Amino acid sequence: MTDEQKDVIEQLERRVATLENIVRRLTFVTNTSEQLRGIRSPTPKPQDTPAPAVYALVPDTAAPAPRRDDLEQWFGQRGLLAVGVAALLIAAGLFLKYAFDRGWISPLLRSIGAVAVGIAVAAWGHDRIRRGMRGYGAAMIGAGGGLVYLGLWAAAGPYALMERRVGILLLALTTVAVTMLALHHEIEGLAIWALGGAYLAPMILATAPNPQGFLGYLEVIGLGTAITAYAMNWRPTFNVALFGYLILASAGAAPAIATPLGTWLVAAAALLALHVTLRRSWPEARVGILLIAWVILAIGLAGVVGSDGTRWLALGAAAAVTGVLWWQQLIRDPFSPETERALGVTDVAVERLLFIVNPVAFMLLANAVQTRLLQDSFQVVPAALAAAYLPAGWVRRNASHLITGFLLVALAIAFPWPAASVTIGWTVLALTALAAEREAGRPGGRHAAAALATAAWVCLFSAALSVREYQPSVFTDSWALALYVVVAGTAVAARWWGTPGKLVSLMWALSGSAVFAGGSIQLHEYFARMAPLAGDLALSVWWLLFAGGLVFLGFRLNHKLIRSIGLGVAAFAGLKIVLYDLANLQALYRVGSFFALANSGVLASWRLLTT
Repeated sequence: MTDEQKDVIEQLERRVATLENIVRRLTFVTNTSEQLRGIRSPTPKPQDTPAPAVYALVPDTAAPAPRRDDLEQWFGQRGLLAVGVAALLIAAGLFLKYAFDRGWISPLLRSIGAVAVGIAVAAWGHDRIRRGMRGYGAAMIGAGGGLVYLGLWAAAGPYALMERRVGILLLALTTVAVTMLALHHEIEGLAIWALGGAYLAPMILATAPNPQGFLGYLEVIGLGTAITAYAMNWRPTFNVALFGYLILASAGAAPAIATPLGTWLVAAAALLALHVTLRRSWPEARVGILLIAWVILAIGLAGVVGSDGTRWLALGAAAAVTGVLWWQQLIRDPFSPETERALGVTDVAVERLLFIVNPVAFMLLANAVQTRLLQDSFQVVPAALAAAYLPAGWVRRNASHLITGFLLVALAIAFPWPAASVTIGWTVLALTALAAEREAGRPGGRHAAAALATAAWVCLFSAALSVREYQPSVFTDSWALALYVVVAGTAVAARWWGTPGKLVSLMWALSGSAVFAGGSIQLHEYFARMAPLAGDLALSVWWLLFAGGLVFLGFRLNHKLIRSIGLGVAAFAGLKIVLYDLANLQALYRVGSFFALANSGVLASWRLLTT
């Protein structure tokens, strides 16, 4: 037997051994599968003894390393492709212009040729996608669509082969065709490309002004594409569709927006965005589209002309947007812990922003509509909003809706009532809000009470004081009555609060500061009518008495902060007496100021030494 024959036999033996190992391995896999099926079966089956694992002698093929696109591959596959597509479109455009200038072929053939070549390129791109070249094929479809756009533009534009409106219709049909290909192949870039062409078509083929037709065209293209993008979960396409629709509508169809139909068409974009973003976490669309829609609605509502019924119909579009957002946030309270856990930080911030802006935006929009009722009695608007927020917060125990409802009631009071009456009404409303939480268990009542009491205090010493009549009955006029109500109301609220904390301290601070500031105003004005120097003396004495009362109260309650405030007021009164009264008061008035200062200092020191 020769050496060559021996080598052949050895190779055959190795191959046989390899095949035997493979067969044993396959047998082991089959037995293991049967055992697993036996375990899953409800009827127990005897398990076979697993065969020993035998590994084939054939070396395993190493797994290919993951493919990574470096700069060269990216430039070669995508960069050059983009350059080629752009160059193709530029070349087609230059050819059309050059052919138009030279008069080579008829305009009809030029346009038909561009459209035919575009369709052929798009069909070839469609075939490339079917063969697995998605990026390349999508680019070719986009280039083909661009050639069709150029051909139709030339036919309806400079060549004037058809009416411009017919050209816009054909461009829209081209957009629909490219969009259908994008949906068929699930390529979002094609959809954005087609949408851009549809939006540009009316501008590159400028027709006679027709705002109503332009707005309707944008409505169909924008909302139709946005609904498609929502179904395909295409976030960029959705944003381009609705943002483009609103911006183009405000720029080119402003007269059409200033009609009831126009306001409802704008509101449709906002309503679609609210519906979609409730299920999709797209915060830029939720807040951006809504804010832009509110601005456009404000411009449109301000320009609506006609009867009151026409204006109310236009305002109904804004009411629909406000109502849908109110309903969504009633179901999902943006300030509740459950919403914070369910949504991200950005989404929660967006929801809270919209919750605050929503009623304010509607009031501004209602103010833009010049109806007779709203011009004479604008308090109807916040009262109507309060009727929606307050019962909802009460029934569903939503603190945010309850607080907003009370604040809207306060705003409704502010329009028809004088400032002093507003102060009294807000104080009573604060006590009502406190009772809602303390007695009825409705969350948010305490926070509403604190906000309303603070607003009443500010109104008392700003608006109400500025419109106070000249030389009133000092202690019995409407401002004085409002002062008494604020002092008593905040003190009762602080006493009745139930749980100590910062808000209780705020109520006591409001009551005490109202006593100090109100007493200073009242006493100074009362004694100044006798003599100006008497008014300054009364002011110094009142400050010293108030400081002494705070020091006494601080010792009685063993509260260091109250004592410190009292000592601070006493020091301030002392500075007034030394720096002002000594220079301006005369004779007995000066003696009276220093006598009051001496008594206060002695009594305060005695109290500190005996404690």
